[in-house]
Amino acid sequence: MTEAVAGAAPASQPDQRAIWVMTALGFASGMPYALLIGTLSAWLSNAEVALTTIGILSWIALAYAFKFLWAPVLDWGGPPMLKTVGRRRAWMIFCQAVIVACLFGLSAIDPRANIGVFAALAAVAAFFSATQDIVIDAWRIETANERAPLDLLSVRYQLGYRVASFVGGAVALLLADVWATPTDLAAGWPATFAIMAVLMAIAMLGAVLAPEPLLRPRERKVATGDVELSRRRAMAVAPVLLGWAWALSAIIGFMVASLTAETPPSAADFQNEKIPWILFATTGFPLIVAYFIARNAPRFEGEGAGGLYAMSDVLYSRILGPLVDIAGRFWLWAVPIILLVLTYRIADSVWGSFAFPFYLGVLGHSNADVALASKIIGVLATILGIALGGIALLRLGRMTSLVLGAVIAALTNLLYADLAVGGGAVSGFMSATGLAALFGAIAAGLVGLVQGLGGTFLDGVTLSPALSNLVAIIFMENVASGFAGAVYVAWLSSIVNKNYAAVQYALLSSLTLLIGVIFRPRIGAYIDERAPPDVEGVEAARAQAFADVFVFATWIGFIAVALCLVEWWRRRSEPAAAPVEAKST
Repeated sequence: MTEAVAGAAPASQPDQRAIWVMTALGFASGMPYALLIGTLSAWLSNAEVALTTIGILSWIALAYAFKFLWAPVLDWGGPPMLKTVGRRRAWMIFCQAVIVACLFGLSAIDPRANIGVFAALAAVAAFFSATQDIVIDAWRIETANERAPLDLLSVRYQLGYRVASFVGGAVALLLADVWATPTDLAAGWPATFAIMAVLMAIAMLGAVLAPEPLLRPRERKVATGDVELSRRRAMAVAPVLLGWAWALSAIIGFMVASLTAETPPSAADFQNEKIPWILFATTGFPLIVAYFIARNAPRFEGEGAGGLYAMSDVLYSRILGPLVDIAGRFWLWAVPIILLVLTYRIADSVWGSFAFPFYLGVLGHSNADVALASKIIGVLATILGIALGGIALLRLGRMTSLVLGAVIAALTNLLYADLAVGGGAVSGFMSATGLAALFGAIAAGLVGLVQGLGGTFLDGVTLSPALSNLVAIIFMENVASGFAGAVYVAWLSSIVNKNYAAVQYALLSSLTLLIGVIFRPRIGAYIDERAPPDVEGVEAARAQAFADVFVFATWIGFIAVALCLVEWWRRRSEPAAAPVEAKST
């Protein structure tokens, strides 16, 4: 492995090269995520792909959730051009080249004709997108010095990332809408993805021009430490990794069978037979192992042997170490804490991949309508929600804000449920309070502003009471989501041990996505079963099925509310003394 060496250059002038490269790398990181995790479902919805398939394909998001599992491997080797361009640049160039190739590949395939190859390309792109995120984060940290401070690089990364999110979200939707035809709403997507692939290829200049961090070889430990300690750690982490491997193979196997088999397997059967075991293998069993290690802490503490055992020590510290610390500090309370981590954002995440099919298919809005409501006004609403979350943390305190965030995140699903069945209650409330006129004016004002500046990309927006209702509900839901996200990050940060700050936070934040994402195929299958395309009244049946899903999301959201109250009670009942920090391993 290698370590960054502090630059010796004087802090006279900012390092403009590193700063602009960081902006380009942020764009390269944000573009594939926006396209694969959000926009892709709009394409599939326009192509009238089954919701079960959309739900299955949404599992590619798990690559981002669990990228920490293969992060250590990136320090042990590299692609073929490693010796000529350096480890970080080599990985970034290689990952981005694969992503560009996959995006061009997606633009050449009709998902209605070959969903298997389409899904495979999307999955490969998501994997290498998550991998490049690991490398870009490492490059940012290793490159930072007095001429390119870490805070400045982080801000420029976010700038590039947000620009890419806008381009890959709103701009992509608008382009697809421009090139759609009356007989094929998906006709514009191949050209749109080809343009996004070209933009991603241009962003590769950031990796090509990136200065390789000045590194020196890290001193390799020879096997003079505690060999038995490293062996015990290897024996502890091996079954956990095997459990993860089985879970991932089960998920990938179900994806492949569902997208390629003539008779796809049942999502309901998979949920009933495999999902409980997958959740046990990925969360329950590792926590049991962590409890065992915590009860026998002296046998696992100290410095490992290094040498041939270095990888096992790293995997132990990345995977089991954070959980051992939580089990050791919180004991039995670790169970409700982990359950809260798993469920706090479930009210939003469980139906996230079906947002575009709902807006476009059930409500009948255009891509331009959704771009305005979701990707422009919705983003502003999320920012407002984050700001309100920060204010609440200061005024109300962490736990009050956490409970409030869980409540409003769950309840806003009922707004969508009403909208799915005609929006009578929403329309009445909007008219009575004047919100209909307010949000209609906001939508009309943005369209008029763009047209007044000579822009035409919002010409496809249809200003109507239906759009005003959609804008209002997305605005309220995104405010709630931003609020909940802000207070959740604050709470999650509060339970993280500083000795494990990076890896523990990464592990817990990835678990946040697990349950919501893993149940999506069953949600899609439920809607498809309730509204098969060859029956009379399919539109009404599908709308009612979506309404049922939103009500269900509200109810399961209150599981998180209950767990928040348990956590609040734990905090009030524990002694005021600071928790004991785990020893470094």
